[in-house]
Amino acid sequence: MPAISRDELRSLAHAKIEDANLLFENGRHSNAYYLFGYGVEFALKARIAKRFLQDAIPDRTVLRDVFIHDIEKLIRVADLIDELKVERQSGRFDINWVTVTMWSEESRYESVGIVRATAMRNAVTDTQYGVFQWLTRFW
Repeated sequence: MPAISRDELRSLAHAKIEDANLLFENGRHSNAYYLFGYGVEFALKARIAKRFLQDAIPDRTVLRDVFIHDIEKLIRVADLIDELKVERQSGRFDINWVTVTMWSEESRYESVGIVRATAMRNAVTDTQYGVFQWLTRFW
């Protein structure tokens, strides 16, 4: 995989969310669900990229874990555990967080209906308690 900048990751995150919304609006719920998850993943990876120091080699564990697709593991690599604990005290955010963490790379093999896709869309894009909105504060 070629090097990718934090700005590119942020741009990709926005693009995945926009594409997911387009798919959702056109009844393509499974693919929308899948891309909403990748939008969150790219947002987390933009935060992780921010943590890298120029002219320094990151810890081997961080390098290895950057390439996973597990939202809960990526939140640790992004060093947002404490911030997440605080934010989860809001009931609506907590529900959204749980919804987003149910996503996995393997969801590409699932048939996702409108109810589950709607829950994911709301969890990611809610303007006040959405996971994507929250992540953009840290990238």
